[in-house]
Amino acid sequence: MPTVALNGLKPAAELAKGCGTRLQYLAGCHCYFCRTANSAYERERLAARKRGEWNGLVDASAAREHLLKLRKKGVGRRAVRLATDLNLSVIIKIYQGTRTKIRASTEKKILAVTPASRLDGAHVSAKQTWRRLDQLLDEGFTKTRLARELGFKSPKIAIGKNKCTVEMAGRVERLWNSYMR
Repeated sequence: MPTVALNGLKPAAELAKGCGTRLQYLAGCHCYFCRTANSAYERERLAARKRGEWNGLVDASAAREHLLKLRKKGVGRRAVRLATDLNLSVIIKIYQGTRTKIRASTEKKILAVTPASRLDGAHVSAKQTWRRLDQLLDEGFTKTRLARELGFKSPKIAIGKNKCTVEMAGRVERLWNSYMR
């Protein structure tokens, strides 16, 4: 009957398939072939570290601080997930501070995310957007014309006073640039 270690994994001795593998070395066999396999593995690990491919565990606090800064700039956890291809549950645990150690590659991916990674559907402050719209209205444009040029089907400008989507802010910015610059 197979045995299971305390961590829920099978012992190395049970997984090893024969001499000449690192797993067999970890299981306790120290014959010439197993020592050679273990040495080859360690040499490759050392060479990878020298090439900058080290992927050990690092403190997650830098990644967490970066995620919190991104959140303040309108980049949510789903946008981070799309930008990094990391599992959403990992990102949430880093946000919450429950995951204190992460792989170096995970940290590198998170730190590479910028506010430009926002999704078009993410919400941002609408203050600048409404400043642009008010300037256009002051110049004599009608709300109906602006609504039509922004792609609304009704003659009303359906943009919230406090928040709007990144996509809508971009549309208003492009419209304002085309007439005011």
